[in-house]
Amino acid sequence: MAVKSSAEITRALKEKWDKSKDKGDWRVLTGRNHKGRYDMFVSDPERIWQLKFEQTGGNEAIGFGLDVGKIDDEIKRLMSVGAPVPFGMVSPQKADLAIIMAGIQQYSSDSTHALCKDYISGEQAKLDEKLDQEIERMHADPVFRRRYKEQKERDRIPYL
Repeated sequence: MAVKSSAEITRALKEKWDKSKDKGDWRVLTGRNHKGRYDMFVSDPERIWQLKFEQTGGNEAIGFGLDVGKIDDEIKRLMSVGAPVPFGMVSPQKADLAIIMAGIQQYSSDSTHALCKDYISGEQAKLDEKLDQEIERMHADPVFRRRYKEQKERDRIPYL
């Protein structure tokens, strides 16, 4: 399970989606972890992928992901738990302008935490470390630093 950029994982998902005959069996589950990062799991009838994002600005995020592996009945059950909410993601690409994903997802931080902890815990450290390294590298840019600080301030404000 190699850690790849979110753009690479999104490209692989699009290729699988385009070839898929069972598009109605695809699922998306998202939740936030204790660091405030988003864990997104995408599954087709046979496999599951994870994308981990950190919001770096108003409509900007940085993310990495991996192909988690084969899906089983317990993972299918966890993928269906949570509140159904709309989702949308725009992933810039090198060859194309962007890949746009949109639809209805399940949202449950408890379910994503269970998937992270019980099924792929060894890879979580790699994803978090990769995100930490990239954010640290980007901190050299003063514009990024300012936007990132503003985003973290927005994250601290509770919704009423």
